[in-house]
Amino acid sequence: MLRSTSVKNDIWKPVKLLARQSVEGPILHSSCNFRGDIVAVLTASGFSIFNNRELLCSISLDGGKKVHVTEDSSSIFVLTGEKLYCYNAWGEIKWEYDEIDNQTFISISKSGNNIALSKGNNLQVLNRFGDLKSNISFDSEILSLSQSPNKTIAVLTSNFLIIIVNGEEKYKVDNKRQHLFVHSSSDNIMATSKDSMAAFSYSGNELWAKECKVDNLTFSNGGIKHVFVKDSKTLVCQDRNGDKIWDYSSREDFDGATIIESGKMVGIFSNNVFHVIDEIGQQSWTYQARERIVNFSFSNHGGDVIISSENKVHWFQNEGFLRMQMDDAFNKAENLFEKVSIYEPNLESINHDIQKARSMQTGNFNLVSESFQLIYEVNNRLSSLQQRHVGYLDALPAFLETLGLRGAQTDEMIPLLYPYYSLHSDLQETSYIDKSIQKAENVINKLTRFDNISSPKSGLSSDSHKKLLRDAKIEVLSEMDNLRGLIESTEKDIKSLENNVKILIIDWLKTAELDSEPKPFLSTYQKSSDIRESKIQIINDKIDNHIAFVNYNDDPNLLVLASSSFSAKESVSLNLDIKNVSSQKIDNIFLRIKIEGTGISLAEPPSGVIRLNHLKSSESVSPSFNFNPVNRSFTKIAMVLQYHDELSRLHTIWLGEIEADFLGCYIQPLELDASKHDALRLDYKDNTTHSVVNIEGLSIKKLTNISKNLPGLYLCDSKIENTRSILYHSGKSSLDDSQYLSMIFIRTVGNEDSLRTVLELICHAPNLDNSVELKEELLSYLKNKFLAASGRLV
Repeated sequence: MLRSTSVKNDIWKPVKLLARQSVEGPILHSSCNFRGDIVAVLTASGFSIFNNRELLCSISLDGGKKVHVTEDSSSIFVLTGEKLYCYNAWGEIKWEYDEIDNQTFISISKSGNNIALSKGNNLQVLNRFGDLKSNISFDSEILSLSQSPNKTIAVLTSNFLIIIVNGEEKYKVDNKRQHLFVHSSSDNIMATSKDSMAAFSYSGNELWAKECKVDNLTFSNGGIKHVFVKDSKTLVCQDRNGDKIWDYSSREDFDGATIIESGKMVGIFSNNVFHVIDEIGQQSWTYQARERIVNFSFSNHGGDVIISSENKVHWFQNEGFLRMQMDDAFNKAENLFEKVSIYEPNLESINHDIQKARSMQTGNFNLVSESFQLIYEVNNRLSSLQQRHVGYLDALPAFLETLGLRGAQTDEMIPLLYPYYSLHSDLQETSYIDKSIQKAENVINKLTRFDNISSPKSGLSSDSHKKLLRDAKIEVLSEMDNLRGLIESTEKDIKSLENNVKILIIDWLKTAELDSEPKPFLSTYQKSSDIRESKIQIINDKIDNHIAFVNYNDDPNLLVLASSSFSAKESVSLNLDIKNVSSQKIDNIFLRIKIEGTGISLAEPPSGVIRLNHLKSSESVSPSFNFNPVNRSFTKIAMVLQYHDELSRLHTIWLGEIEADFLGCYIQPLELDASKHDALRLDYKDNTTHSVVNIEGLSIKKLTNISKNLPGLYLCDSKIENTRSILYHSGKSSLDDSQYLSMIFIRTVGNEDSLRTVLELICHAPNLDNSVELKEELLSYLKNKFLAASGRLV
C-alpha cells in the first residue's frame, strides 16, 4: 500500500491502489458500469474507455459535458453542447441525437433503456436505440429533471414540480420555494436549492421541508436514506423524514458526495483528498491524490473505487469492505428466503443460486465479487416477491374484480388465493417480450441502414448483398410475429387462469370445502410460462444471428475452424473443431450458423447458437449441431463466430461454410451380420456397380485402416491378410430406409513390402441409381483420404 492511502479502521483492510493511468486532460467527468470494470473518462478533447484498468480506446470529441456508462456496459452516453452520442463498450458509435442545446439536462436510467432530456420547455424521452418515445411541453423552461428506478420522471420548472408516469403528466406541485434541482429515488422525490430542501411523495404531496444550503444529494436504500453536503463543509446523512442520522465535517469545502445503495459507505472529496465514510459517519480511509479530484465512482458492491483527478485515473480494490458486505448480503438473502418460502412454493432456482454464491464467498477478490453479484440478484428477486406479498391485501379486491367476484372472498380464502394471485401477476409482466420486439425493430432499422451502404467485406456483389439484407429483414419480421404470438399466448393463459380461479372460488363458496393444495392447473400455466421464456431466448438468438450474418469480418483473426464434417446416425451432426490460434484467452464465444437450403432442418440447438464460454491460447473445442434430413435439395451451412478479446471488444468473424453431403447427411450405419450382407448382395445383384483405383506410396495396412472407417456406413465384416484385405460395409438412407452395401478389395501388386496396391470397390443397392451414387461418393471420399495421406493415384 502506498503512503498516500491511510486506512483509519482496520476491519476495512486491505485497501489496495491497483493502478494509476494518465489521461490527456483535463478530466471533466467519469463513470463506470455496475461491476466497475468498464470506466469512461471524459476530457476537453474527447473520452477514453478503460477495461480492467487497461486503456481500450480514446475517441476525439469536442464540447463534452457529461459521460454515463450503463449498468451492463452495453452503452456509453456522452452529452455535448450539440448532441447526445451513444457508443458501445469498445468505442463504436451506435447512434446520435441532435435535438438538444447547450442548456440541456439529461437523466439516464441505470440500464440505459430510458433517456430523459430537456430542450427549453420540452421534455423528450428516448428509448435505448435513440428513438423518440414522447415529447411533452411545459409552460416554462426546465431547470432540472430526474427519473426513479421505475422510470417515473420528476421535472422541475421555475413554476412547478411535475411528475411524469408512462409519458403522461400525473401530478403537478407549485415550486413555491424556487427550488433549482430535483432528485428521484424509489421512495420519494427531493427538491433542493442553495438554501432549502423539501421531500415529496410520488402523489405530489410535500412531506417535509427545511432551510439549509444543500449540494450533491444522493440516495441509498431505495430512498430511505440520503446524504448531502450542507454549508460546503459538512456531509449529512438523513432518513426519509429529514431527521439527521450522522454528520461528518472537514476544514475544506466538500464536493461530489456519493453513497452506495446499501448505505454502508459514502465517498466524498475535498480538493485533492478523497474520504471514505462508513455507515455511522466515521472516516474509514482516505487517499491523497496529489492533484485536484474531479469525480469518482463505485462498483455496485463498493469493492471497486475509481477516482478521477485532473490528469489521472486511480483504481482501488476495497477488499475489506466487500467481504463485510457479503455477510450482510447473505443474512438478508436467508431472512428473505425464510419469509418468502412460506407463501411461494417454487424457489428451487433461487436456493441453488444462494448455495452457488456461498461456495465462492471465501475465494479471492474476483470470486467474492462474482458471489456478491449473484447474491445481489437473488435479493432483488426475493425482495420483489416479498413486496408482492406485502401488497397482496390491497391488491386482492382488484384481482377479484377482474374475476367478476369482487367481495366474494371469505377470510379463510385469503391465504389460499395467494398462489393464484402471484402467478396472475407473473403472467401480466410481459415487458421482457416488449423489449425483444423493440430489439427486433432496431435490427430492422440497422438492416435498412446497411442497405444504403456498399457491400461488406465479404466481397458479395451488390445484388447478393441486397438479397442477403432482404432475406434477413423477412426473417426478423417473422420473429416479430412469433413474439406477438407469445403475447397472445400469454393473454389467453391469463384469461384461462382467471376463469379457472373463478370456478374454484365459486366451488369453495358452494361447498364450503377449501383446499389448501394448489390445483394442478397452476403448474400447467407455470410450465407454459417457462416454455415462453425459453422461446424468447431462442428468438433473441435468432435475431442476433440475422444481424451477425450481415455485419461480419472475413479476417479469421484469433479463432479458426480447424475442421468440419457431417455424420449421420439417429440424426445428422455437424462436427466442428475450433482453435484459438492467438496468444490470449478468448471469452464469451458465440458460434452461430445459418441454413441455406431445405435439405436438412436444424434440430438442436433450435436457435442455431452455441455458447463456448472461453478458450485459452492454443486450446480447441469441438461443438456440434444436430439436424434432421428432409430432402436432397442443395443445402449449405454458413458459420460465424462472435467473441470478446482481452480488451472486451466484440468481433464477428466469418468462419466458413459446408455443404450437406450424401455420406454425411443422407446415409446412416445399418448394423448387419456377414450372412445378412451376403443375402442382400444376392438380392441386389442386378444393381451392382464397381470401380478400380491404383495407388502408390501407401502400405496395404494404411489403406485398409482408411477404408475401414467410412462415413455413414457400418463395418459388417473384414478379412485382413498381409497382401490383401476384404471389407464389407452397410448403410441405409436417412430419408426412406433404402439399403446400401459395399465391398472393398485391396491387394498389393508385387511382393509383400510393395507400396503399389489396387483397390476395387463394388456397390449394391435396391436400384441402379442408388448404387451408382454410393460408388461415386465413396470413390471421392477414399481418393481424397489417400491423397491427404501422401498417396499417389496412378
